[in-house]
Amino acid sequence: MLNIYQRQINLRFYYYLYTGEIDGIEGNKTKEAYYNFQKRNNLVTDKIYGENTNQKLINVIKNIQSKLNEKGYNIIVDGIVGDITINTLKDFQSKNNLVVDGIFGNNTCNKLFNSNKFIFPVNYIAITTYYNNNHLGIDLGYNNKYGKNMVIHSVEDGIVTENSYNKTYGNYVVISHPNNYKSRYLHLKNKSDLRVNTNVSKGQIIGNMGNTGLASGNHLHFDLYKNNSRVNPLDYLFVNNNQEVCDVDKNKVKYL
Repeated sequence: MLNIYQRQINLRFYYYLYTGEIDGIEGNKTKEAYYNFQKRNNLVTDKIYGENTNQKLINVIKNIQSKLNEKGYNIIVDGIVGDITINTLKDFQSKNNLVVDGIFGNNTCNKLFNSNKFIFPVNYIAITTYYNNNHLGIDLGYNNKYGKNMVIHSVEDGIVTENSYNKTYGNYVVISHPNNYKSRYLHLKNKSDLRVNTNVSKGQIIGNMGNTGLASGNHLHFDLYKNNSRVNPLDYLFVNNNQEVCDVDKNKVKYL
């Protein structure tokens, strides 16, 4: 089992979950980092560093190290974050125009794991209405874990082309992506803060789920266009590492 000192290093590297001093003392900040790690990885959230939490932390770091090696690096895959792993991640960040901080956060995750693939726009995936001839998109619902106003993310890098309101869509955002793709996010709780013609990154927050416009309850209606024609989003979206699939036929979604 990792000692407390190494746990703190790993948990700082991984989404900056540990924000305290690296001192090898299991204080409140360390236990809070355990909790946030457990929550992010669907473990029992008891703030206790048991065998399941230990194995999961080692495995997620191994996964990151393996992915870096797939990008042409050559580091030891041991689940232990040290200077070599941190500096390798910094080099990857620098070469991909990311913030060079040595922290495995959302933007680094998306670039390392999800390159050229669309991700789901929500971290809790519950499809309440599928794509069909009468409904050319998917509806994504919520649960009590994330609340009615779940955060909505951009599915890919792109440029905001619309940020508006109408009586059918409610508050909505349209983002244009490379290779003639376009995504739409309808019924947002409030008008998004994103300005038209601004760049967005994959995974960037664009707003919150709501029920504005012609909606019978809180949900996200999501559309995907290819060459200006609507396509079934489930043919293009992938579940990323930190997303939870619930209330869905898991055979109908794809995983990275």
